Amino acid sequence: MNIALFLLGCLLLAADAAATEKWFNLASGPSVRQSLTRPVVARANEPVFTTAVTGPEQTGYVHYFVITKPDETRETQIGIELPDQRIAWSFPELGVAVSPFIESGRMPVNGELYEVQHLYGIRPFPDEESMLVLREALMRRVIPWVEDGTPYCDLKGPSGELCVSCLGFVLRILFPGRSPDYPALPRDFKRVGPDAYYTTEDLLLYLAGLHGLSTREARLKRIGALTLPQSLREELIRLVDSANPDERVGAADGGAPSDLSGKGRPGARPYSKIVRQRLRQHRKL
Repeated sequence: MNIALFLLGCLLLAADAAATEKWFNLASGPSVRQSLTRPVVARANEPVFTTAVTGPEQTGYVHYFVITKPDETRETQIGIELPDQRIAWSFPELGVAVSPFIESGRMPVNGELYEVQHLYGIRPFPDEESMLVLREALMRRVIPWVEDGTPYCDLKGPSGELCVSCLGFVLRILFPGRSPDYPALPRDFKRVGPDAYYTTEDLLLYLAGLHGLSTREARLKRIGALTLPQSLREELIRLVDSANPDERVGAADGGAPSDLSGKGRPGARPYSKIVRQRLRQHRKL
């Protein structure tokens, strides 16, 4: 009996390894594999491109929304723009799905209505080479998640099923790993908070090129030099002002960066209430 169980376990492990390899081959291509080892592009001196709506030449842009749930709680929701200007995201109670872009309106989910308000879209990479890689591979990266009906989750305990938050989904599309369990995050993309979780605010600060700048003055100077919509400029200033001025945004692990999660902070905007989102969830073998 023990031998039979051992052999069964080996078969399950082999099947899981084969499934992971199949997923990686489907979700990526030669250019994507090369991107895993491409040197990090410095962002602190690069421009930031933003948009108020979806549109041509914006495939791969990361869009920020605020959603109001049926229970009136508000959360930041992010998704990624597809070539047909629809949005791919992992949405509460819906999971990974492709939806029409909503600038301001309601989205029906399982018989309930979610209020959706678009904030801004941001180009995820400052260099054209990385954007070209993303555009060419985007649908290959998105399709497996949609076809598998991947469910939505935030801080969910081990359940044996692969699930992703909106942040977890977008990070896996931008920075695909060798399995769906983890994104391959760039070396310079550090957490802002002191715990094990990334937030949509971490991603916002990273896309704006504020990680690694050593002082509050340097961060505010960069924000002032960028061409940004006023709402985004105010949000970035709020995040910088929330940090300890002696700490570096995105400090390396081992330091004590301030918690910029946006939860329970006096004066925070409604759309700044961020649910901490675990990057890795769980699935059965």
